[in-house]
Formats: sequence, C-alpha cells, structure tokens
Amino acid sequence: MTALIILSYRRLKDLKLIIILLVNVKGYKLLYLIKKGMKKNKLNALLERMKKVSVDAIVIRNAENILFATGYWPVIGWSLLVVKSDGSSRLLVPDSEIKFITGKEADEIEWLNRESLSEVFNPYKKIKSFLENSKIRENSRIGCELSFETIASLHSGGEVSFANFPTFELLRKLTNGTLVDFSSELQELREVKDEEEIEKIKVACEIAAFGLEAGFSSLREGVSEAELASTIESEIYSKGIGYKGVKRVRGFAFVMSGVNGSEAYLPFDISSDKKIKKGESILIELNTYADGFWSDITRTWFLGEPEERLKSIYNAIYEATEKAVLEAKAGSKASEVDSIARNFLASKGITSEFNHRLGHGVGFRLHEPPNLHPFSNDIIKANSTFTIEPGAYGPNFGIRIEDVVLATKDKGIKLGNVPLEF
Repeated sequence: MTALIILSYRRLKDLKLIIILLVNVKGYKLLYLIKKGMKKNKLNALLERMKKVSVDAIVIRNAENILFATGYWPVIGWSLLVVKSDGSSRLLVPDSEIKFITGKEADEIEWLNRESLSEVFNPYKKIKSFLENSKIRENSRIGCELSFETIASLHSGGEVSFANFPTFELLRKLTNGTLVDFSSELQELREVKDEEEIEKIKVACEIAAFGLEAGFSSLREGVSEAELASTIESEIYSKGIGYKGVKRVRGFAFVMSGVNGSEAYLPFDISSDKKIKKGESILIELNTYADGFWSDITRTWFLGEPEERLKSIYNAIYEATEKAVLEAKAGSKASEVDSIARNFLASKGITSEFNHRLGHGVGFRLHEPPNLHPFSNDIIKANSTFTIEPGAYGPNFGIRIEDVVLATKDKGIKLGNVPLEF
C-alpha cells in the first residue's frame, strides 16, 4: 500500500514548512518541500543578470555558487539550483543534508535520496527528473557554470563534485536549449557581500585567531613546523565548532621558518619537519573556512630577538599593510592599491623581495576577484572582501602580513580584529 501524505516536518515546524512524503509499508522517501523563501536581494540580482544576458533560466551546481544564491552550503556537491526568469526557484538537496536546510533557500526543495542496498547510487537519475519537474521551456537559453575550472573545496575535503559535461549534456538533451556561460555573471555578483555574508567572513577570521593564539602560546625552540601547524588546526576545529552557531569548520595552517620561508611566495605552502630556531622568521599562512565562508590570514613571528635587518623589514611590511588597507576603499583601482604598498616598500629598499600581487578577493572561495595586482583592471566595489598581503623573501627568511579587508565608502577595514601577536 502506498499513500501520499502532506505534513509538517517537526524540526522545521516553526517555519510552517510543508514536506510531502511518499509512504509505503516499508517506510518513506522524502519527495519535496515547499516554502516561499529565496532571499529577495539574491533573487533580484540574479534576475537582473539573467535579463542582461538574455537567458530564460539558470542552472547552478557548484557548491560555492549555491551558497551565494541560497545561503545553503552543500556537503557532498550533488545539489542543484534552478532559477527561471519568472522568479520561481527550485533546489535539489541530498536527503542526508536536510539538517542544513531552513526552508528559506528556494520556492521548492526536492530531495535526492541516498544510496540504498538495493541500488547503486546514480544521482543523474534524480537530476533528470528534477530538471523535468522544473519545466524549463524548450529551445530556451539557459545560463550555466561553463567555465568554473577552479572551485572551493567542500566540507568532506577528499572529493569535490562540480558541474561538468554530464550535467550540461543532460540539460541540453532535456530542453533542446542553448547553454550560455553564466560564470562571469556569478563571479561579479559574488564580489559584493551582503551584511550576513560579511559577518560570516568576519566569524571565519575570528575562528582563525583562536588557532593563531594557540600556536603563539606553544611556540618554542625545537618544535617542528608541522607540530606548530597541527596545534593551530586543532584549536580551530575544537573551538570553532559551535562558535556563533558555526556547524562546519576547518583550518589549514602552513608554517615556514627560516630558510623555508624564502619560498613562501609560491602559490602553495608546505609545513615540514624542520625544527624552529631562535632568531629566525616564522611565517604562518592560515586558510580557514566556517560554514563555507573563507578567511586568509598570514602572520610572521620571531622566537627571541631577530637581527636588526629582519626587524626593519617586518616594520616596513606592517606599515605597507596599514597604508594599503586605508586606501582600499570603494571605487579605488585595485592596481593603485597595489602600488601604494609596493612604492612604500621600494622607498625602504624592498623591491625584488616583494615578488607577488598585493592581494585577492576572498569569501565564497579562498581566491576570487578582485585581483590586487600591478596590471589589474579591477575596481574595488563597496562591500567587497579581499586580502592585503605584502611580503618580502630572502635566502634565509620569509616575512608577510595578511589580513582580510572590507571595502567601505571611505576606507578599507580589517575584519575579525586578528592580533599580530598574542
């Protein structure tokens, strides 16, 4: 016997949600949830961009873009959002992720059931029916993430699921539509954060500070870079979960001391088994996410008294950071903010040692627009978030200070108030 039952899901009862369950003698399967809910500012922004590029619908699968559009951060990466030009929205969510759903994400939410012992997991079967139920008009123009070749890691870490040919081809066959790259529109929209998103990035910075404080307290001669990094990461995990309601947290700390810091400008960092010695620079690059929002902070410490040259370089880096932050206001050219720090350091005799861009956007991903680079064409937008991270690297040292900055009308503001030392 099978029956269709409409009832309120207890955990979400206060939101007056409706969940439709298919019930039979063996149990039930979640089908879908109905709730008018997508945030108006997000919906309106998406609709405006859809009109600009003349698409009838958009289909979003990458987790960072679903987070931007709905506030829900997918766990395993098999979620799917459809927004149509009439303003309607539908979201596909794995049923294992129901605890992360509030009902405010879309007009209608449909569930992707997890693997059972009677059938191997095949998400494309459900994606097909979900797209059919979304009733995207045939022969229409559909915006998709056709050129996202870098995406944020997910909570599960080991595997990242993202939009690619199978999803696009299925969509094309079902609608006979024309797929239009909507990637740049999403990237531009993501640059400007709303108040809730700014607060979540700030929280990620505050959680990063927990780790840095623990690392600073445990700093001693003879401890290895890897040991210091693990102390920082452990504190972030243990104190970050539950902080201001955060459910998912990870910190990725990279410690480079002395000679190892000489290559800290490279696009990747590694903590080694090298033992930390007195007097040398200790550069900590720390990437932290909290419920899908990222912070990117770097600190440089010294164990004991460093030589005067290193102290002088550190002080110059600090001053360059402060000057650039103040000038990183809405309407500024990103290249000019880079020049402020670069020219100041040059006046202190630091030229080739500062061999990378000043910063980059951060928020829904660790690296995103704007690009604070000498040849960048980006204009800094109000409520955009990005890093300011001047540095200097020599044969036996690496020194960098990095903070997450919010652009306001009058100046840049550091988020999270993360101390230089503790």
